[in-house]
Amino acid sequence: FKSTEGHTMGLVYSALQKSFRAGDVKATSYWSEQLGVPYPNALRKRITQNSLEDACGLRLALTCLKSTNKSKPSFEELKPYVFALTNVKKTHSAAWLNRVAADHLFKGHPGNPKGSEVDQAAYTLKLHSNANESELRSLYGEELMRLYLYINRDPLVFMCSILISGRPELAANQSFALGSLPPPVPQQVLDHYHDKHTKLGKKMGRGYSHFLQNLILHNPVYTDSVEPYKEQAEYLYLNFKDSNGKECRVRHVLDLMKEKKTLVLQDSDSDVTHPKDTDVLHVNETTVGLGFKNATFICPVNMSMISNSVTCSGEMVVKKFCKLGENPEDLQYALHCAQFRSSLRGLYSLPTTVTTLEISGQIDYGSIAALGKGGEKWRRGVEAKIAKIVKKQGGKAETMLVDVFDNGVRLSDVTVGDSMYSHADFGFELVKVLIFRKMCGCSDTNAFNLMCRVAPGTVLQILSADENKASKEALLRSMGAGLETAQKIKYDYKLKCAEALVERTEEVDGFVKGMKRLWTERFKDLIGEGGRMDETHARFFREWNEGKDAAGVCMKWLGVKAWDIGKKRKVEVCRGESKKRTKT
Repeated sequence: FKSTEGHTMGLVYSALQKSFRAGDVKATSYWSEQLGVPYPNALRKRITQNSLEDACGLRLALTCLKSTNKSKPSFEELKPYVFALTNVKKTHSAAWLNRVAADHLFKGHPGNPKGSEVDQAAYTLKLHSNANESELRSLYGEELMRLYLYINRDPLVFMCSILISGRPELAANQSFALGSLPPPVPQQVLDHYHDKHTKLGKKMGRGYSHFLQNLILHNPVYTDSVEPYKEQAEYLYLNFKDSNGKECRVRHVLDLMKEKKTLVLQDSDSDVTHPKDTDVLHVNETTVGLGFKNATFICPVNMSMISNSVTCSGEMVVKKFCKLGENPEDLQYALHCAQFRSSLRGLYSLPTTVTTLEISGQIDYGSIAALGKGGEKWRRGVEAKIAKIVKKQGGKAETMLVDVFDNGVRLSDVTVGDSMYSHADFGFELVKVLIFRKMCGCSDTNAFNLMCRVAPGTVLQILSADENKASKEALLRSMGAGLETAQKIKYDYKLKCAEALVERTEEVDGFVKGMKRLWTERFKDLIGEGGRMDETHARFFREWNEGKDAAGVCMKWLGVKAWDIGKKRKVEVCRGESKKRTKT
């Protein structure tokens, strides 16, 4: 099948979807004509499927299907919907959830129609895989089932429904505007149109790595945080392969589960060849030594060697904070905390990757450590750590790579009265980070593990760093220690937090509610495995539900004296409630 200008349909499908993602109305006008004039029903399917995949646009997809000729739509009546999809805000979150749900099923979780988003999605995928359409109809209704059947039984219909029902930002993104397309003008065939789904792309050997690198959304829904489930799904697309080494999409995973074929995660296979440290770490005169316990430093990193990498800039060689030799369990905890942070609205985070490097013996990690303030003492500690890795782990070092927090300083170096301390958001941003670390059960919350900077546009950013997991026993011992769990944080800092709690109570409540929802849906088993956080969370939310708001609970945990808050305001914190009085 060919388009009006002789393009293959595979290319037209790919070009049209990339143009939708780019918000390029000239390109969508041309490519939709190439498909819609000869095959209008095929164009309607692309509009509805792409609405779900790249905008979580359930309402747009349903309206397009219902409002156009049922049996034989015309290209003219579809053009306003091409315009609408080109201009709506974009998110790939339904597809990310779909992939994570398939992994949930693969790991033996049956799903739950009344559980978290992933539980609901996994249960739905199970019904989809078993062709249990009566149960799907009972769960989602006749309207969604018609759409599901029309687009060749694509479960993204239900993934969108699950996400929209629990995420206000996606529910708010259901509106769209119909409009007129400009006259079609022939467009250049861009190289990234030839992805893994096209004939030429397959010949070129392009896989999910190329596809994900070019999955760029214009006008995204999520501008200040990572899309829901994105990092987990990307990792699975890149590393989850069948016994023949082939990459697996959701349909393949479900088919393989039915056939009981073996699936492997490449990074968990002991026979996998990991990249050498010399191929990844470009140690040079710009390298900065930072640590003594593990090999911790900043240097240029070749991220093209890391299959599951995530980076802000998209460049292949970028400056990274590197921690090499940490306990694998602790690194996974830090990675999950980073994923949790990046998913929370209003909490700053940096792209974080955990991978395995092969120690070549050609990089002198001891000398890198000696560049730090600890000198030779740091050298000895790091050399001992590397020797242990070589002896006990066969030279395979678990490594964390994080984008560098440029121009940042430790909270401990922020002085009372300086520009950061005096920033209007200092207390608010700090208390959010302290609450986050408390709720994740970090063992060492202090002023040394929090980084601060004022970003362009005078935006204050506070980054939670060096997150290590406290044991359940340690958490119980520190239950009453407040939001700090190690060295004390300056009273002046906590006073700023308390003032923010009083002045921005509703914002704190909203932040905590969002954090609780995300914890329950996605991170309870990752960060709070074995119920390690249950007691801490139970106390926090028990006090909240018994009459205190979240701000009142945090005020108590800050240990701030009520009469110290503000010059004109007195805040009386008692067991049952937090009251504000203005002194006249």
